Amino acid sequence: MKHLVLHAGAAKTGSTLVQKALNANREKLGAKGYAVLVRHDYEAATGGAHARWRRRGAGIENVSLGFARLRDQLEHESLVLSHEDLFATVQSFRRGPVYRSAGDVLRLAVKELRPERITVLFYVRRQDRFVESAYLQTVRMGSTLTFEEFMEPVADEYLRWDVLVDQMRAALPDGADLRIKYFETIKTLGSRGFVRDFFAATGAGVPPTFSFNTESVNRGYSDVALQIALLGNALLEKQDTQELRHFLDARFSNLTHPPPQLLTPERRAGLLAALAPSNEALHRQIGADGTSPYLPGAG
Repeated sequence: MKHLVLHAGAAKTGSTLVQKALNANREKLGAKGYAVLVRHDYEAATGGAHARWRRRGAGIENVSLGFARLRDQLEHESLVLSHEDLFATVQSFRRGPVYRSAGDVLRLAVKELRPERITVLFYVRRQDRFVESAYLQTVRMGSTLTFEEFMEPVADEYLRWDVLVDQMRAALPDGADLRIKYFETIKTLGSRGFVRDFFAATGAGVPPTFSFNTESVNRGYSDVALQIALLGNALLEKQDTQELRHFLDARFSNLTHPPPQLLTPERRAGLLAALAPSNEALHRQIGADGTSPYLPGAG
């Protein structure tokens, strides 16, 4: 493999938008020698091996098996793989440090795919908003936990992005290109600018074209949707909860109704204060100008 581009999350940082853009530009990337696999493509191509590890607790050798199966199927000399749960599920921080298996997954990707060149793209999100979005995603997928129950096992130190970045860098070979980006740049860049920045960061030399609505991707739950979902998830069968999710996405999203208020102002401020040294270190790792946008008092 000449060039492996891994877009590995984090979850809830615009991955659906990026994946829609990758799908819309498959032909252009293919003409440059790049196969494109987004999450569902990867799961299908590898027989669900990764999901057995990620969701069902099977051994990490399933991750290796997935990459090996992928290697044997590729017809292009390079690959863009976008999978927001490549390192773990969205709620990995409930069991310990966020995405703590990232280093192991990267080592297995390098071992099995043997790229001459590797680019890893990873987006971070301010921790208070990240945990809120992660919680809402688990409710969308059927959870009945309240936010307080969801957060009960979480320690502030589990949410240190700087530790994760160090783990990723240590797992990659010399010369690998690790790009850590703030998801919040989407506010200034806009959806299309965000996608253009992502495509430029891949190093594939393909500017994106847009054949889809970039402004209505992956809406979140409003407060009323959250309350209905918690009740419905407890009472309905799985198929019915899926139908309820589609209904709530269409009729009660946070685009048309007030969002839920999950973290109290005091808990939000306390979380950001506890993580301030970590977020300053992250800012240095990213190499951005000015002060970290994740410090207490940031907008």
